[in-house]
Amino acid sequence: MGNWDVCFDDNLVPQNNCLVYSFGIHYDFSFDEAMAAIGCTVYSFDDSMLDTADHKRGDRVFFQRMGISDKDDDDFVPSVDEYDEQHPAVNGWPKRRLQTILDLLGHRKEQLTVLKLDIEGYEWDVTRDLLDSGILSSVPQFLVEWHLFRDFPPRERVPDAVDTYFRLRDMGFQFFHIGSFFHPLPTSLRMTAGVSYLNTKRN
Repeated sequence: MGNWDVCFDDNLVPQNNCLVYSFGIHYDFSFDEAMAAIGCTVYSFDDSMLDTADHKRGDRVFFQRMGISDKDDDDFVPSVDEYDEQHPAVNGWPKRRLQTILDLLGHRKEQLTVLKLDIEGYEWDVTRDLLDSGILSSVPQFLVEWHLFRDFPPRERVPDAVDTYFRLRDMGFQFFHIGSFFHPLPTSLRMTAGVSYLNTKRN
């Protein structure tokens, strides 16, 4: 679906009441529009798109200039890398926990069908928060791009990232697709891995 793999076995993506949250767009709506084309309602989030206001994009895609985090923060300043240098954090970027976003959009009681994260290294903290809060346990499919930069996460936090990766597996998330790419020097991005997971223990 666009540039992400989604599983359609066993009615995992229902024809009715399909809700998708897609974090990290960078002006590429291909995944979001592909999911909308099969009947899903898609909310696309990217707080780095400073020149783009909240808007409805087509019949089923809604853009929100908001990011996801492990805490609510209106003054978030991102780490500086090749990507973020193109998107200076003027007055900070708005970030919210997933629970807060669900409440803001009136989706707390709705089933989130697919959750996608492509958030440039912050997926480690966000995923840990999703696991700690238990909110991820009800999500059937979790799509995430893991990032390792030269200095982010900080070296002392890498064991926490490894723990988060294996906790996800222990919680019943089994990957059905993985694509990895190692970046040569001198870029600060060392490795990315786009992974599509199924929740085999969904509540």
